[in-house]
Amino acid sequence: MKLNLPARERSRRGPSAFSLIEVVVAVSVILVAFLAIFANMTFGLSVTQLSRENLRATQIMLDKMEGVRLYSWTQLTNSSFLVPSFTNWFFETNNIGTATASGTGISYTGQVLVTSVPFNVPAYSQNMRKVTVNVGWTSGNSGNTPRSRSMSTFVSEAGMQNYIYNVGN
Repeated sequence: MKLNLPARERSRRGPSAFSLIEVVVAVSVILVAFLAIFANMTFGLSVTQLSRENLRATQIMLDKMEGVRLYSWTQLTNSSFLVPSFTNWFFETNNIGTATASGTGISYTGQVLVTSVPFNVPAYSQNMRKVTVNVGWTSGNSGNTPRSRSMSTFVSEAGMQNYIYNVGN
């Protein structure tokens, strides 16, 4: 059915479709909005991954520090007892019944350094050690961004390990 409206009524209705310029502008605005959303999601996911990597490095350092806390003074000062370097993974798996550990994901390499404390009072410097744990790993999509974290503490000869090993009783 075709309506033959007078010219006066047709002009009151206005155009019946969008122009090409309006469509292009609308599509470009939508495209910019979607790109911004996806860029924010990508940034958020990369920050989350970096936070997880930092948290795992902190867990590894705390694990080593807790072990150092339980060493006797002779074990701590004996350079052959304390293993100076180690490797750990983001997802660590233990082989039950064996002394080996393996893992998947990012490889964390680290060092445990026990050094003398350079105090001005020589009596203290003989009875204290500084323990530093350094952890390094490579991060990023291509695995080429080096990252590192460090944690230090002081250990005294008359410290907590004496309560554990009952030295002096």
